[in-house]
Amino acid sequence: MNKEEVAKLLERYSAGLCTKAEMTLVESWHLKELSKQNSDVDQAELTDAREKIWLAIQQETNIKAGKSKMLWLKIAAAAVVLFVIGIVIKREVQKDVQSENLVNQIHQKVIHPGGNKATLTLGDGSKISLTDASNGVIAKQAGINITKTKNGELIYTVATASAGKKDLYNTIETPRGGQYQINLPDGTKVWLNAESSLRYPAAFDQTKRLVELKGEAYFEVAKRLDKKGKRVPFKVKTELGAGRNQEVEVLGTHFNINAYRNEPSNKTTLLEGSVRIKNLQSNKVGLLKPGQQSSISSLSPLVFISEADAEEAVAWKEGFFSFNEENLTTIMNKIARWYDVEIDYRGNKINKNFGGRISRFNSVNEVLDMLQTTGAVHFKIEGRRILVMP
Repeated sequence: MNKEEVAKLLERYSAGLCTKAEMTLVESWHLKELSKQNSDVDQAELTDAREKIWLAIQQETNIKAGKSKMLWLKIAAAAVVLFVIGIVIKREVQKDVQSENLVNQIHQKVIHPGGNKATLTLGDGSKISLTDASNGVIAKQAGINITKTKNGELIYTVATASAGKKDLYNTIETPRGGQYQINLPDGTKVWLNAESSLRYPAAFDQTKRLVELKGEAYFEVAKRLDKKGKRVPFKVKTELGAGRNQEVEVLGTHFNINAYRNEPSNKTTLLEGSVRIKNLQSNKVGLLKPGQQSSISSLSPLVFISEADAEEAVAWKEGFFSFNEENLTTIMNKIARWYDVEIDYRGNKINKNFGGRISRFNSVNEVLDMLQTTGAVHFKIEGRRILVMP
């Protein structure tokens, strides 16, 4: 039977003009085609469809025996086809739902990004939540006014001529899911990334400028001259122990320091000027030029220097995650700190590097989506925990 003959047969069937043999043929043809084209519909369901429909038809025919058997045969054939189509539709809908659930597993809960959050500890030990504090002057100490701006910045300004005579240190700390910008008393600008802290004097003296960092920060160091017109160096000390204590000395420059305890090394990336890196365990020294990055780890007493993508190193400051052939552990550490989530690895270790760029102000779900499109890793969110699976 060719396509044209099938079309004519179906027209006669719709008009009720088929013979009994033709009606049986239409019914069997529909069932056969449906069962072939939809492998998700098993034979048991098809058989069950026939039995239920024919049972209902037989009962109805017994009650109304005077009606035309031809009419009931037509109804029976149509009912069987509709029943099976119903099964097919149901199974397809279930399959679509299951597929959607698999694709959207990581969307069980939207986890939003971090923001401007920090705590300031003053020299007398008192603490101020910068997250909750009103804009304006929030503290005064040693002749210095400390002001919070509406843009999430902390600014130190000299209020009296006697400023800086007291040896007071302040500490600003960002939690997981926090970041903050601070303008130090000498005019140096510092951007703190999540889960970081910076300890600094409320007022710098005329001979030295020393701050202590844990975590990650980007510095734009202000030039400062002493009474003799000589530049006053600016030093950043990081003490993590285990062979990872370092000191960065600069005169006036832009650079980024990444020094988290759960990372394998300290990395200092220079964007402008020049810096001197000292490994405090071995006293080995390295000099950085713009576009270079130093690395200090517990595996070696040396200061390793290599070419680096400076823009990638400070992408976090501009509001982006930027991954350039980066391993999954390092990426998930960044995600954990910024979104304040726990990471749980399941199954075999994923030995693959990833690349990509996405806004840090997207939800964590969108960031995970980007990584998941590679097919090398899958994620599931349970509360504030992210499961990482091959």
